[in-house]
Amino acid sequence: MASQVSGQTSGKALVQGVGAFDFSSDIMIGLTQDGVIHAWNTAATSALGFAPGDIIGHPITHVFPELNALALRDCRPGSSVAEDGCCDMVAHHANGKPITLNLCVSPVLGEDNHILGFWIVAKDPSRKLRALFIQQPLVDCARLVGEPFLEKSVEVLAEALKVRWVVIGEINPEMPDTVRTVRFWADGQLQPNMDYPLAGTPCAEVAQNQICFIRSDVAEQFPKDAMLSEIGAASYLGVPLHSSTGRLIGLISVLHDAPIDEQTQPALILELFAGRAAAELERLKSSSSIERLGRIVEEAASETFLFDADTLNFILVNRGARENLGYTMEELRSITPVDIKPQIDDDQFHAVIAPLLAGEKEVVAFETVHQRKDGSTYNVAVRLQLLVDQEQKVFYAAIEDVTERNEALNELRSVTNRLDTVLNNATMAVFLMDDQQRCIYLNDAAERLTGYSHAEIEGSILHDLIHHTRPNGEPFPLHECAIDRALPEDNQMQGEEVFVHKDGSFYPVAYSASPIRNESGVAIGTVIEVKNISSELEARTARENFNAELKAQVDNALAERDAAEAQLRHAQKMEAVGKLTGGVAHDFNNLLQIIGGSLELLSRDVSGNERARQRVELALTGVARGTKLAQQLLAFSRKQPLAPRPVNLSRLTGNLGDMLHRALGEHIALKTVAESGLWDCFVDEGQLENAILNLAINARDAMPDGGMFTIELANAAVDDLFASRYPDVAAGEYVMVSLTDTGTGMPPEVRERIFEPFYTTKEVGKGTGLGLSMVYGLVKQSGGHVTVYSEPGVGTTFRMYLPRSIAPDTVQAEQVADVVAGGNETILVVEDDDDVRATVTALLNELGYATLTARHAAAGLAIVESGTKIDMLFSDVVMPGPVQSHELAKRAAKLIPGLAVLFTSGYAEKGIVNGGTLEPGVRLLSKPYTRDMLARKVRQCLDAR
Repeated sequence: MASQVSGQTSGKALVQGVGAFDFSSDIMIGLTQDGVIHAWNTAATSALGFAPGDIIGHPITHVFPELNALALRDCRPGSSVAEDGCCDMVAHHANGKPITLNLCVSPVLGEDNHILGFWIVAKDPSRKLRALFIQQPLVDCARLVGEPFLEKSVEVLAEALKVRWVVIGEINPEMPDTVRTVRFWADGQLQPNMDYPLAGTPCAEVAQNQICFIRSDVAEQFPKDAMLSEIGAASYLGVPLHSSTGRLIGLISVLHDAPIDEQTQPALILELFAGRAAAELERLKSSSSIERLGRIVEEAASETFLFDADTLNFILVNRGARENLGYTMEELRSITPVDIKPQIDDDQFHAVIAPLLAGEKEVVAFETVHQRKDGSTYNVAVRLQLLVDQEQKVFYAAIEDVTERNEALNELRSVTNRLDTVLNNATMAVFLMDDQQRCIYLNDAAERLTGYSHAEIEGSILHDLIHHTRPNGEPFPLHECAIDRALPEDNQMQGEEVFVHKDGSFYPVAYSASPIRNESGVAIGTVIEVKNISSELEARTARENFNAELKAQVDNALAERDAAEAQLRHAQKMEAVGKLTGGVAHDFNNLLQIIGGSLELLSRDVSGNERARQRVELALTGVARGTKLAQQLLAFSRKQPLAPRPVNLSRLTGNLGDMLHRALGEHIALKTVAESGLWDCFVDEGQLENAILNLAINARDAMPDGGMFTIELANAAVDDLFASRYPDVAAGEYVMVSLTDTGTGMPPEVRERIFEPFYTTKEVGKGTGLGLSMVYGLVKQSGGHVTVYSEPGVGTTFRMYLPRSIAPDTVQAEQVADVVAGGNETILVVEDDDDVRATVTALLNELGYATLTARHAAAGLAIVESGTKIDMLFSDVVMPGPVQSHELAKRAAKLIPGLAVLFTSGYAEKGIVNGGTLEPGVRLLSKPYTRDMLARKVRQCLDAR
């Protein structure tokens, strides 16, 4: 064990070892012959905490109390000496904690065997155990591949390096300033992936192809990196990831809220994982692209073939082609394209592919016939290319089945031939177009009308020749032409337009465009009939001028009389209708609402008491009769003739866009939201446009300082339970038009009278009070339903339910089962309206729930802060007082973990969300709601906790 140092002094002998042992992983300490520490390596500093400047010059007993001079000279420190001269001894760490080390003491001898000093070599047994504990999970992870490797690696690295955060990120060459996390481990679990800007972050240094190790204060060194401060990171280590070609593709980094333990060799471990992680990222990305491309080809609607350029044997045939031909892939590999082309032999096919093999053409296109395995045939259009795949030449063929197209063209030509004789003798100009809007026929009258011959116009798009420009010189795009929409919309189009003659002059025409259908009813072209109406327009103008002059004279004669009578009629109607409907019906309706609501709740309480039930039903009948009487008092006496037809509301509101923008003004934003798959409704389109404009004008007047006007279109199914609460609406399918403004809103006393004829809150001259009455009359006369919800300072929502357009013999909609699920949880009801609060509390109690009530949000917050057990908060959106409903919900959710929150409001749900009253993600039950709707929504919110 002793080392011989010939011809050296004690000091020189000790100094010679310093450079050699400083990088050793073992603790190495050099001593003088008196036991004074002379040398101290890095491993000793890491294990015992003393820096060389703090410990050199001190006796060894300062670290190993048992290692006195006698023990050193005997080379037997303690009693538990092993056969190799080593033993376990307790050392004192710089922080005062004892550490058990295994150490060996070796004397340094001179030429005369005189002791010059000592070397101490010590090892930490626990370090080896920690290394094994770290290494085994790393080895287990290395055995994984693909996605499992990436998922396991971040977990293993977090445990091995004792860090809180591990990130594997990918850098897209098209977005070099951003890293996209592929796996993100934080606080013991995987987190959702995200995009992370590189500017001003330590990751930016890694993206420059260098290792970045920030041992402390990383957030202070990178103040622009908001995430470092947010998560509380103190240290950072990042290593770049490179592809097999050396290109930077990402990074792997670890972060911790304290200095990273360097004894775990974090940089080495990350570098070892970097190569494997980069390879897995590259492989997954490559295989994903290849698999996706393979699926696209396999699932393509067109038939796709690959066959060898030398042998012509099939290499790959996609599923569509295999199924159409009736062959399996194994069968196809033994045949060639010539075998499925009965009209082409070997010589003819080689003549087709010769230009491709010679490089004269890149693509060859032709039409032929394919033969299935069962002998049947079908027409195909073929596009053939020559490709080189790893020095192997292959042909790629894209095949389209054109059997139906050819049949359609043949049928269209047949129709053309049959009509040719008749149409050439007609005085009306007639054009026939195919399914691509190309002219395939025009009669003699059409040639005379347009100035073009049949040869000049055949095969051209008719619109581009005779309808390409408006009279003012502006271009007329094809997609704006109603004539050319007849085929795609499968509808007959009629109207008047201005055509362009071959000589450039314009002339007015009346036209009719209708789809041409085959025997199956499929539209395969368009027939257009056109007539020059120049003379008719002149006569029409003269007639209109005469009528206008006559009307002006009559209007002037009646104007003075009408002005006087209007004043009298207005006063009489305001006096009679206003007093009658406003006084009697208003008070009567209030009483009926209270009586009817109470009776409906009472009806459930007397279940089983037949006599009481009959009396309640009799009373409800009286309420219904009273309701009808009140409605008659409030109904508008005028009966306007309607012309209802199926109307698509998305189209109608789209057409009204410009007019609505002008009516609302620049200071009011317009938004339209339409449900996908929207039904058509059955209504008078013109009257509905007037109704929407009336409501838009009212909304504009309610928003003098600007705001948002929202139109929502949705399908609506009214069930029997909802219909039973509103006798004037029948159960069935409707299309709902919801119009919401963010204006001043209306108090209850105004809201209850807005549909009364001649009732208005505007000053004289600013409104007649008939607009909303007309909306009400239109909806009711159309068999629909209209409601209004409003609160002062928030806004107003009108909802019109218009009947769905269906055939007379359509089966009636199925009845909706009245299935109600309750519970035994505790619900806090916060509602400022006493009657509504009492009603909903009674309904919830009837469903089995325990309830607590509050008149405003501040009172509700007091109940929450009292510590009372609450499972759900059910609150109106708009609340009086200093605390708003959303503030109540946020504070309650913090105080009661897992609290379910449900809001209610009389406004359109999307309108409120877009207006910003409610934060995203809240649950809302719109007023009015039925008992069934309340039960389902409450149960849904409670079960989702």
